[in-house]
Order: sequence, then structure tokens, then C-alpha cells
Amino acid sequence: MDLGVARVEITETCGTLMFPAEVDLSNGDMILGQALRLLDSGTPALILDLTGCAFCDSNGLNVITRSQMRASELGVPMWVVLPPRGLVRRVSDVAGLQRRVAIAPDVATARDALTSAAHR
Repeated sequence: MDLGVARVEITETCGTLMFPAEVDLSNGDMILGQALRLLDSGTPALILDLTGCAFCDSNGLNVITRSQMRASELGVPMWVVLPPRGLVRRVSDVAGLQRRVAIAPDVATARDALTSAAHR
């Protein structure tokens, strides 16, 4: 059951926050808190996975933007995984998200990018 909370997966190389099906005023602050706690816990990289998210309003964009700001402060690389089509992708494109954060089509691509960056 999706209670509007993001699921978290932690590995040695990164933390992945999988957004719920909907992100809006009712759960945006809670998800932001999850992302910030993950960053502040010392994760070496962060992936925000929106592939399972069907609806995302400005609260979801706020989570992404503020997470990126905190990740930058900490020197932690961050990638956002967006579905190739649909409402979430359209909202992200209209907001110009791709100009502010690294976007990947899937989690595997984001993890590969993080691994490649770590070996430079």
C-alpha cells in the first residue's frame, strides 16, 4: 500500500529514494525530509527515482530542487530518474528541471553514471 512515503534503498555506492505514485502538498515535506536525512547520513551519492510516480506537482519539484541544493552543499552527486513520457515528465520539462539536475532514463543508467564519475 502506497502511503505517500518514498521507499529508500541504500547501497555502498548510493542511496536511492523511490517516489510514491503521487507527490503533492500532502506528502511533499515528508519526502523532502527523507531525502535530506539520506543526504545528511553521509550517502556518497543520491538518486531520486520518479519512474513509479504518476502525479507530481510543484511540491515534487520542490523536493528535487531542495535535495539538489543540499547535495551540492555536501558535494554529493545526485541524479533524477524520470519516466520518458507522461505528466511527471511534462511538468519537469516545463519547469526546466533538466537545466538544474542530472536526468537519467532509468536507475541503471544513473548508477552507471555515478560509478563512472567516481572512477575519474
